[in-house]
Amino acid sequence: MKLSMDDSLAYWRDRPRPLGADLVLRHLMLELLRHVGADQARALSYATGVRIAAESPLDAVTQLDQMEAAAQRFLAARDWGWVRMEEREDAVDFVHGCAPLRAWFGEAGLDWAAALFEGCYAEWLRQLGAGERLELRQVEVPRGDDDVMRFRLMHQSRFAT
Repeated sequence: MKLSMDDSLAYWRDRPRPLGADLVLRHLMLELLRHVGADQARALSYATGVRIAAESPLDAVTQLDQMEAAAQRFLAARDWGWVRMEEREDAVDFVHGCAPLRAWFGEAGLDWAAALFEGCYAEWLRQLGAGERLELRQVEVPRGDDDVMRFRLMHQSRFAT
């Protein structure tokens, strides 16, 4: 099969552009933060995560270990880190590490930018039939060099308000 210049252009057009994207994202969000607060930036990040997951559903998933494997594949394909799901007595923790949030948004963005992944996981759980009373919330923000964040899925009544 002979490839044309159009094939080459399509290949390059559709490839991710990681070089320089972090600079654009960081300054775009800094500019946004000049006009809105961190709460609005967090809401925007969460909504963005929901849209990403809606566009990229985890197919053929019915159990937690299958969801973890599918989410791992999704994250790895985008170089967005890793996730481990830990079952607790009354909850499930989603432990996410090595996300590129610091590179994308800078140190100041770590507190609100993790909502991107919170939105993704929440939407995938909704697609998989998680009841309305189950909630996923961030319970640990990235600190230090490991950039590990933790989200917890449990009944909404169990979260302190």
